[in-house]
Amino acid sequence: MGSWRFEITVVSAESLPDIRRLGRMKVYAVVSLNRDYETMRETTVDKYGNTNPRWNFPFVYSINGSYLRQPGMDVVVELFCERTLGDKLVGQVIIPVKSLFDRGLRSQRSLSYPIAGTRHAKLNILYSFEETAKPPRRRSSSWEDGDGLDILVRGLSLMTGDFSSLIN
Repeated sequence: MGSWRFEITVVSAESLPDIRRLGRMKVYAVVSLNRDYETMRETTVDKYGNTNPRWNFPFVYSINGSYLRQPGMDVVVELFCERTLGDKLVGQVIIPVKSLFDRGLRSQRSLSYPIAGTRHAKLNILYSFEETAKPPRRRSSSWEDGDGLDILVRGLSLMTGDFSSLIN
């Protein structure tokens, strides 16, 4: 199975708990595959949405097709509130990539997932998969295409030739 382009768009979050005592919440999302540092990407900070931030921020990953058919690869979305004394985790969503792939190659509308660590908050996403490199067509057998027969015929003609010069 070839390589697939996987795009996930973090659209928005709804009804986040207000964890700030003063001021507005400034929320951003960190997206990764299995929390692997090399795959971590951040959205911009939404400074105006408060407890209902909106990003419409796409993330693109290249995934080996064999990982799409088996469990074990998750999209992890962690939501943080930007603060002067250090950013604070608001909640997270873990989405199995296989479950998205099994739904279809593209979401027709936004999908909502409950945000762990909150009471009623939801994360809204869009996604798509696109095959980028199709594997070369493997022939089932060289015999079926005639190549094997040609080799067999050439081998017999060599075997029936005069080999007296090869014998000392």
